[in-house]
Amino acid sequence: MTDTADEPVAVILAGGQGSRLWPISRDRRPKQFQPVVHDRPLLTATIERLSEIVDPSRIHVSTRARFAEAARATLGPVPPENLILEEDPAGPATAFALSIATLAHRYGNAPALIAPSDHLILEEEAFNQASRDMLGQLVETPESMVVLGAEPTGFDGSLGYIHTQGEGGPVEVITSFFEKPDPATIDEIGDDGSLYWNTACYGVRVEKACDAYRAAMPLIFDSIERFARDRPDVNGYRGAAIGGHELYPLIAAGMECLVVPRHLGWSDIGTWKRLERVLSEQQADSSRALQLDTDDVLVASMDGRPVVTLGASGLIVVTHEDAVYVLDKQKALDPGTLEHLRSLLAASTREDLL
Repeated sequence: MTDTADEPVAVILAGGQGSRLWPISRDRRPKQFQPVVHDRPLLTATIERLSEIVDPSRIHVSTRARFAEAARATLGPVPPENLILEEDPAGPATAFALSIATLAHRYGNAPALIAPSDHLILEEEAFNQASRDMLGQLVETPESMVVLGAEPTGFDGSLGYIHTQGEGGPVEVITSFFEKPDPATIDEIGDDGSLYWNTACYGVRVEKACDAYRAAMPLIFDSIERFARDRPDVNGYRGAAIGGHELYPLIAAGMECLVVPRHLGWSDIGTWKRLERVLSEQQADSSRALQLDTDDVLVASMDGRPVVTLGASGLIVVTHEDAVYVLDKQKALDPGTLEHLRSLLAASTREDLL
C-alpha cells in the first residue's frame, strides 16, 4: 500500500459486451475499444479525460480477461499492470467491488473516481471541473458517496435518474434513484424537486466503500478482497457474483448520497437511437460518410474508410478492417433478429465476424 492516501485514484469500468450495438461491438473488441465517435477508442478518450485529474499511474481499468488484449492496446499512459480482470461477466456490482477492493489494497482510503469507459462527454472542461468538485466534496464529507449528474435534455426511459429536493447549489442531497422509469413516474416526481441523469460516474473514499460492501455481503466480499491481494492483473476473478445495482450496498450501509449536477453534453451511447443522434451531428461535417438522395441511413466507420451511399434508405452500415456490415435498420433494432444472425455466424466458419 502506498502512503499517498489523499492523492486521488481512478477506475474505469470497461467490461461490458455492448451486444446491443453489434456489429460496432465485436465479440473480443466491444465498443469501448472502438473509435465509435471521433478518431480514438472510447476507452482512450476516457483515460485522456481522467488523466487531467488523476496521475495515469493511479488509473486502473476493470475489464474481462477475454478483452485484456484489446484493453492493453488502448491503455496509453496507464500501466498494463493496472488492469483488473474478471473471467466471466458478473455484472457492474461485482466489477465495482473488485475495483474498490483493489484500490484499497494498493492505496488505502484514497479518494477515488469510478467511471464508465464508453460514455461520450462533449464538454470536457465541465466534466473535469465536476470531477474536481466531486473529489473536493470527499474532503469535506469523507463518509459520503458522490454521483455526477447530467442535466437532462429530454426524457429517456432507458437511463437511470437521480431525484433531489431541488435545493440548488453545486452539490445536492439525493433523495432517491430511479432506474429506467416510465414517463408517468418522471412527470410525478419531477413536480417536486429536481431530476438528473445518473452518469454512473461516482466518487467515494475507497475504504469507506469497502466497509459498505463488507457489511452488505461479508462472505462474497471477503473472497473478492483475497483475490485483490493476489495480482488481479495476472488472473481473472472467478468467484461469486454480486447482483443488483452497484450503489445498493452503499445505500444499504447508510452512506449519504450526494450529486454534483452539471451540463456536460453527456451521452450513454449504449443504444442505436442515442448513437444515431451523436453520429448524425458529427457526420454533418465529416469525410467518413457522403450520402446523396439517402434517407434514414446510419454510417459507422470503425476503420476510418469513407462510406458513400446513393438512393439508399433504412440501413445501418458498419465498417471494420476485416468486414463491412450492411443491415436493415428495423431488423437490426430487433434483439431477436440480431441474435438469430449472430447464432448463424457462431455456427458457421465465420465466427470471427461476431
